[in-house]
Amino acid sequence: MLIFKKNIYDNNPAEHSENVTQETLPPYDFIFKSLVNDREIFHGLQQLPQHEGQNHLKTLFPHASRFGSLTLINTFSQSLLEGLVDKNQWYSLNAYHMTYLFDSLHGTFEEYSYLETNLRKEMFPALEGEPINFDFFLDNYFFGTAFLMDADRYNNLSAEEKKHLQLNDSCLFGVVNRLIPDDEETRFTLSTETPYST
Repeated sequence: MLIFKKNIYDNNPAEHSENVTQETLPPYDFIFKSLVNDREIFHGLQQLPQHEGQNHLKTLFPHASRFGSLTLINTFSQSLLEGLVDKNQWYSLNAYHMTYLFDSLHGTFEEYSYLETNLRKEMFPALEGEPINFDFFLDNYFFGTAFLMDADRYNNLSAEEKKHLQLNDSCLFGVVNRLIPDDEETRFTLSTETPYST
């Protein structure tokens, strides 16, 4: 199970008076549908010549492709889907994982946004065809989007500013500066305790 700001596995999220429609978008379903769709995308990309597949990767996953090849991003995709459905262990994601997941979810959001109302209802019935408020989703489930920060801005922040802004993910420097992750940075961190109160 993947750890987010709020528990995506909670079937009874608290109702909030503001933006009730967005509360009906099941976060697990949104993430699951995005990752499953990506498995089909990666299967198609692997059928293409390497250069052509890498070019398509840049269009489909604009942030993650800055630091990863088709093979690496495909590994992230597969690992995230496996981690999402694994009910035996909690996994913490780092900035590399979150960057890929952001691109994946944004792709699903864009696809949904361009569909006719009846097709939207088929994709996410709970939304009843209403638009997805992607920023609302990010605010509620992502710990932040510092991985989207411009490298010059990030690199010019002092250590104190980074601490104040809670830019403490050990992989953030690598993501922002487009460094290829090492083996350890591609893996999840196992959580030894349940991350949410019961």
